[in-house]
Amino acid sequence: MFENAQSPRFRVQFPFLQRLRPRFGKVWLWLALLVVPLFVLRACVVTYVPPDQIGVRQVAYGPGKGLQKKPVYPGYQRELTSYERIHTFPRSIQAVEFTDNSQEAGAGNRQLPAVRVPTVDGYPVDVDVTVLYRIAEPYQVASRFGFGKNYEEAVVTRFTDPLVKQHLGQLLAEEFYGEARLAKVHALKAALTARFKENGLHLVDVLVRQYDYPETFQALTEQKKIQDQSVLANREFTKQAEVQTRLNQVLAEGKNLMNVRTSEFNAQISGINADKDLYERQKRAEADLLVRSAEAEGSELINRALEGAGSAKLLRLRRGLALLNSIKGPIYISEDPTDLGRIIQ
Repeated sequence: MFENAQSPRFRVQFPFLQRLRPRFGKVWLWLALLVVPLFVLRACVVTYVPPDQIGVRQVAYGPGKGLQKKPVYPGYQRELTSYERIHTFPRSIQAVEFTDNSQEAGAGNRQLPAVRVPTVDGYPVDVDVTVLYRIAEPYQVASRFGFGKNYEEAVVTRFTDPLVKQHLGQLLAEEFYGEARLAKVHALKAALTARFKENGLHLVDVLVRQYDYPETFQALTEQKKIQDQSVLANREFTKQAEVQTRLNQVLAEGKNLMNVRTSEFNAQISGINADKDLYERQKRAEADLLVRSAEAEGSELINRALEGAGSAKLLRLRRGLALLNSIKGPIYISEDPTDLGRIIQ
C-alpha cells in the first residue's frame, strides 16, 4: 500500500511572475520573427572574408557569368546563394621548404626534398632553399590553376628546382661560401620574380640556407688544396730562386765595379805617390846641389882665407889639433891651453 504512494510536490506560486509570463512569450515571438529572417538573409546574401584572406568572385549565370577580375578584400561582402560565390586564397606570406631535415621546415609549410645542385667541378651539393611568396592576383591564379593550392605545385615547385640548379650550378663547390654565391642568388631571385609575376604570385624572398657536401668532398678538397698549395709554394720558390739569382748577379756586378773602382783609385794613388817621390827627389837633388855648392863655395872661401894673412898661424893651429888627435893616453899640461896669445906667438 505504501509502495504506490507518491511524495508530495511543492510549487512556489508568485502572482507577479504569472502576470509577466504571457508578456514575455509575446516578446520572444516578435524577436524570433525579426531575427530569423536576418539570419536567413545573412546566410543567403552576405559572407565574411577573414583579414588574412583575399577572394575572387565567381558568377554562376547571367551576363557577368564567370570569374570577376576585381579582387574581393577582407570584410563582409555580398554573396547571393546559388548565383555567385566568393573563393578565397591566403593573403599572408606562404613558404615552401626544400630540405631533407624536417626540423628545418616551419610548422604548416610544405616540405620538399633539398635541391641537388650539380656544380661545375662535378661535386653535387644538396642546397636547402626556402621560398617566401604571396598571392598578388587572385583572378589570374584562379583562372589558371583553380581554387585549390595547385599554384604551389605548378609555379613554386616547378620553377624553383630548375632555376636553383641553373644559377647555382655555375659555381664551384667551394664557391658556395664565397662572394660569387651572392651574385648567383641575386640572379636566381630576379628570375623567380619574373616567373612568379607571370602567374599572379609575388616573390617575397629566396633564402639559400644550408649546403650539404658529399662525404668524399672534404678529403678530395683537402687533397686538392694541398696540391694547390704545393704548386703555389713551388712557384714562390721559383720566384725566390730567380730573385736570389738576380741578387747574386747584382752583388757580383757590384763587387766587380768595386774592384774596378779600387784599381782605378789605387792607380791614382800610385800616380800621386810617384809624383810625390819624383818631386821629393827633385827637391832633394836641388837641396844637395845647393849644399854642395855651398860647401864648394865654403871650401873656396877657406882656401882663399888660407892664402891670405894669418894663414901660417891657422896652419900651425891645424897641425896642433892633428897632433892632439894622434896622442893616446893622458896628457899633462902645465900651461893654460886657452892662452891663444902664446900659441899665436
